[in-house]
Amino acid sequence: MSSKLTVPAHEFAALPEIAQSIGVSAPDPRLIQRRWVTTVSGGHVSGVTWGDGPAETVLLHDARRSARSWDRLLILLDRPALALDLPGHGRSGWRGNGVYSPRRLAPAVSEAIRSFAPKSKVVAGAGLGALAAIALTIRSSELVRALVLVDTLPGSLEAGQHGPGRHASQEEALEWLRKARPHASEEDLVTDVRYETATDSEGVWTWRHHLGNLPGDAAAQLDDETLWEQLTVLADRQLPIYLVRPAEGSRLSDPAVRELHRRAPAARLVTGEDRELAGLLREVLDTTRRSDS
Repeated sequence: MSSKLTVPAHEFAALPEIAQSIGVSAPDPRLIQRRWVTTVSGGHVSGVTWGDGPAETVLLHDARRSARSWDRLLILLDRPALALDLPGHGRSGWRGNGVYSPRRLAPAVSEAIRSFAPKSKVVAGAGLGALAAIALTIRSSELVRALVLVDTLPGSLEAGQHGPGRHASQEEALEWLRKARPHASEEDLVTDVRYETATDSEGVWTWRHHLGNLPGDAAAQLDDETLWEQLTVLADRQLPIYLVRPAEGSRLSDPAVRELHRRAPAARLVTGEDRELAGLLREVLDTTRRSDS
């Protein structure tokens, strides 16, 4: 097994390595904690809290990923935050019915935020997490003062990327990911294989996320184009909405972005990657804090 895929003895032991790679100071490991809560609406949900003080930002990851996919961003952000494992992902529980549509995720996500980050101001999400964030904001508007969508709008999710649920090795899983996500960085792919695979008693490597162990047609339930109507409602309520889109390799079409501006004319488009997203989140948090004073 490649050493780069080996899970450290301590879950957060690799963070100094990530910090060094982006040229910033490593976070204090004492201020990073994995937590769990049992929700009425969906079994147990796990999350990772970062920083000293109540979390103000909540991060929701894409399908087939986990809270750990935000490590690089959270190191750059350097503000108290919560990264959640969506139900069926990471260390959160799997659902017996295998249903992980955005609207069905929102109740459990809302309960977890109330437990881990009741003073949250900003919710940011990517992929499935972005759509769940829209549904969450409609359901629990008091938890969301600003909504940040990372390269995702309703109707933009890709189906058919579950891949085989079982691999002979982590290297095999990594090779599959390289083909399935050609625009992803090697660092992201290694992170996913390192933290999102586990070996069973037969030495076979399986994905921690439930989607990798479900039939391929389960992907059809992840997207929800009717959430466009919910976005329109949020825009009418004058909720600040932001869309962060990479300069290259975006999953969004130009017509989809135009549709956002038609429905939410005040929505702000930001182009960039983790550094730009971290800068935007700090700006939005500071603006929200000033409006409260």
